[in-house]
Amino acid sequence: MNKRGQALVEFVLILPVFLFLIMAVVDFGMIFNKKNALETASSDIIDLYKNGKTVEEIEHIYNKYTISVAVDGEFDKVIISDFVRLNTPGFNRIFGSPYRVTVERYLYHE
Repeated sequence: MNKRGQALVEFVLILPVFLFLIMAVVDFGMIFNKKNALETASSDIIDLYKNGKTVEEIEHIYNKYTISVAVDGEFDKVIISDFVRLNTPGFNRIFGSPYRVTVERYLYHE
């Protein structure tokens, strides 16, 4: 019995599953990293908005993010979003590529 041939066949059978899992972990890591970056930038964006800057002025400062504000009664809803390109095969069909990462903050409208 050839142990080398058996190990090679088992490796070839497991390799695609292993690569898929590694790529999925990398993609989810990129999504969480983008979410963290949006969360970090949201406090500065909220401060600029509270100090009277318009959305256009804020988008000029943070030009890589999409920023919108919706007034809902006594609250202002600030939406900050950006996109992440997914590399794992099949994820782009499930989640859509590029995947949109969004952070929402509510401000009390005085």
